Amino acid sequence: MGQVILMMNVTLDGCCDHTQAIADEELHQYTVDLMDQSDGLLFGRKIYQLMESAWPGIASSGDGPQFMVDFARKLDRKPKYVFTRTLDHVSWQNSFLLKGPISEEVLRLTAEGKNLVVNGGPGLGSTLAQLGLVDEYHFLVQPIVAGRGPRLLGGVRDRLNLKLAETRPFGSGVVVLRYTPVR
Repeated sequence: MGQVILMMNVTLDGCCDHTQAIADEELHQYTVDLMDQSDGLLFGRKIYQLMESAWPGIASSGDGPQFMVDFARKLDRKPKYVFTRTLDHVSWQNSFLLKGPISEEVLRLTAEGKNLVVNGGPGLGSTLAQLGLVDEYHFLVQPIVAGRGPRLLGGVRDRLNLKLAETRPFGSGVVVLRYTPVR
């Protein structure tokens, strides 16, 4: 049985606005390491479209810092599973639409032994957490007070009990807090 890892950037005031994250080489390497342990990535439509608008171009052009180019190329090669009710097709290579209920689609993929990383949207993250489908939470706490933006797991309505598994500081001041659910 595969596992689901939810990774989200979050500011000190609980916001999940991608424009408020320190996206340096160390953070990208952390994400690459998670991707290396996974069989694919799960996205909601909004995050998928945001990432699709930037990363394939960097992967093909090679423009930018080498760590970002390497990240983009790894991202290109990984299977990307996209939950959407509105898209009829995806053009980014190795991308697949998932139209069924989230609980059924995720359970199908993990039953196939797939380890999946959810890279960030608060909507999909909240849904997976509420359904009890997350095996690990990786919160990348940014040393920033954003003052605005969607809230970390703002859609969760039932209490989630988590156990701290790891704390890891980065040179930028970002701190990774890795949790597992108490079941």
